[in-house]
Amino acid sequence: MRMSAAKLAGVLVVGGALLSTTACGLVGGEKKAACENIESELRSLTSGGTGTAAAATNAQKWSDAAAKIRAEGQKAGGDVESAATRFASDLENTASMLRSLSSGNLSGGTRPDTSSMMQNAKDLGEACGFASTGFRFG
Repeated sequence: MRMSAAKLAGVLVVGGALLSTTACGLVGGEKKAACENIESELRSLTSGGTGTAAAATNAQKWSDAAAKIRAEGQKAGGDVESAATRFASDLENTASMLRSLSSGNLSGGTRPDTSSMMQNAKDLGEACGFASTGFRFG
């Protein structure tokens, strides 16, 4: 079965962000709690169906996750806040594309910049205390 572009982008982004935020336990206080909450939120994004109806549901999940990640970033402040804000914007762009797909716009509107999403996921992981030597997906 062929994976849709939206699903592939989601898997790559969520996978990268999970890898990036796994080591959040290395930092302390509010920053640690925020990173743990961000990681938990990203894990919740990995489940979801396919098809037009699922696109609408997943769009809402991605939009909600973006809001939660942005809020957790604000709690942590500093570099976590700025990285979380950028990554949350990427998630909102993906949600917007999924909404377009669910309404029958098969072109999906503007596709998210996956290169930027990956960089923002990496930055978020580094802000949470993960010194990455690279990413593996799958």
